[in-house]
Amino acid sequence: VARIDSDAYRAPRRPATVRVALAGCGAVGSALLRELVARRETLARRHDVEVVVTRILVRDADRDRAAPLDRALLTTDVDECLATDADVVVEAIGGLDPAGRIARVALARGRDVVTANKELLASHGTELTGLAARHRASLRYDAAVGGGVPILRLLDDALGAGTPSVVRGILNGTSNYVLSRLERGDTLDAALSAARTAGFAEADATRDLDGRDAAAKLALVAWATFGIAPERVVVRRQSLLPDPARYLRLAGRLERTVRQVAECALVDGAVVASVEPVLVERGSALAGTSREQNRVEVHTGWSAPLCASGPGAGGVPTATALLSDILSTAGQVRRTASACDAAVDHRSASWALEIRGVPALLHRLVPASGCVHTDATASCAWTIVEGAAPA
Repeated sequence: VARIDSDAYRAPRRPATVRVALAGCGAVGSALLRELVARRETLARRHDVEVVVTRILVRDADRDRAAPLDRALLTTDVDECLATDADVVVEAIGGLDPAGRIARVALARGRDVVTANKELLASHGTELTGLAARHRASLRYDAAVGGGVPILRLLDDALGAGTPSVVRGILNGTSNYVLSRLERGDTLDAALSAARTAGFAEADATRDLDGRDAAAKLALVAWATFGIAPERVVVRRQSLLPDPARYLRLAGRLERTVRQVAECALVDGAVVASVEPVLVERGSALAGTSREQNRVEVHTGWSAPLCASGPGAGGVPTATALLSDILSTAGQVRRTASACDAAVDHRSASWALEIRGVPALLHRLVPASGCVHTDATASCAWTIVEGAAPA
């Protein structure tokens, strides 16, 4: 007796066609086009889906693209892109405009929207999800946080077991890559140049290093975790600029290293959030998260933290997440606002302070203030302030 393989006589099914209008063909958009070509057979076999790009919005139609595309699909006209037949509009431009207009018009016409635009969602997420609900459309943005790390999906799964108390981690791959290069002895300029060459940094990486990019992502994390509208999240933010290496010099004296850590927590019924350089122990998981990697830790209070890590910068990880969102548009779970409020972060912690002044005065004042004096030069003293709240 032998079993007959059912696939041997079953007629192959025709994959369902998903028409996509792509707004933006930079690093992420080009990577998405390459992924669609490379995974065409897999999408048909595993998901019964054929993704067909019907229009591509670009700024310069004459520019060479590092992607397989039909140049007849290119347009520089936003209205022409929006007018094309499409089931899903993928917004890969970034920023607030014209990305916001593209998302609003597409949703108002009942089309599903997939985006990795954390800045747009942090500023207008409630409006856009409301628009999607009114027009029975789907808004997917899992690609907006974590690149190839499904952070928002992890949070959705964690919520099934109760509301987490704290979510913290490394949400910006560019700053993490730069810090890793600085640890090796690179200058800031050399580290940024290497990041750009590797495709991990834009020409201007200020938003990455000053924490604004991570703050926008953290607002979405707080939204997914606590239900607070992203526009209402107050993020206390401290920049790595102008000299990230100074944090590494201090960390070296304390047998630690530096990571840009984003954290949101529920404190007395309100959400507090921060993005700042943190001196972490060298053997910790955060210290081990190097180069462009991202990491998130979800603290539930009833078990060990739920953790996820992986590549968080570059076109390919984000494009892969966008493709996953395209495949998931039909199963969109809408996030709604809750009664949870926001608060300024006044939690106490230990702080590393750089104090500059007259050396003799420093030696008298630092011990008298109750601070732990760790180092001093001719004009500078590093101190550790125990149990102090941020100013």
